[in-house]
Amino acid sequence: MIHKKKIKDLTVFIKDNDPFYEKILNDFLNFDLKILKVFRSIDDTKVILIDTPRGPIVLKVFAPKHKKLERFLKSCIKKDYYENLIYQTNRVRSEGVNSINDYYLLAEYKTLNFAHYFIMLIEYIEGVGLEEYKEIPKDIKHQLAESIKELHAHGMVSGDPHKGNFIVSEKGLRLIDLSGKKISPVLKAKDRIDLERHYGIKNEIQDSGYNLLLFKKRLKAIIRDIKIKLGLKK
Repeated sequence: MIHKKKIKDLTVFIKDNDPFYEKILNDFLNFDLKILKVFRSIDDTKVILIDTPRGPIVLKVFAPKHKKLERFLKSCIKKDYYENLIYQTNRVRSEGVNSINDYYLLAEYKTLNFAHYFIMLIEYIEGVGLEEYKEIPKDIKHQLAESIKELHAHGMVSGDPHKGNFIVSEKGLRLIDLSGKKISPVLKAKDRIDLERHYGIKNEIQDSGYNLLLFKKRLKAIIRDIKIKLGLKK
């Protein structure tokens, strides 16, 4: 279960209200963490691997700087993306889907419902990323297709099933960096089309979501061509 509380100026969501994760957050705020590895460090995103008594955990800090007005307006009518993701992850894992990586904590600095930045604690999965394979074996492709099918059956989507978001671990294929968007036929169709594009796993379902997604792509291409002809886009 996800518990919501206030810690200092932060709105915090903690899995099982576990004080262990709250302590890691406080250690981070007090600059008292042992960093094992830096995965990403750019202007608005820091992703690091930290050492803890329970083993390595991924800590991500995201402070988006663009489209602030658009994000603020969306926050007035929608639950934010990462809040939705931690609740979805908890629900899907509680339903027995252990292929997805766990999400332990989310802390946000908010004005009303608008989050200025996000601090996340996420399960670290040791293994080999699919991007390290020159050719992906058939059994792993089968696991890929089945894992996405299982995810969809439990009301969640990958959102971006590229090679960097799958890890072959000792316990089998694991999915990371999932989507916090509300599931829809179009998003499920996008996952299936992406599996075909990235791995050659043929999409066998051509439902309303699939047809709507193709229509949107065609419409987008037509609008782009019109803009080019009008000199509005190069």
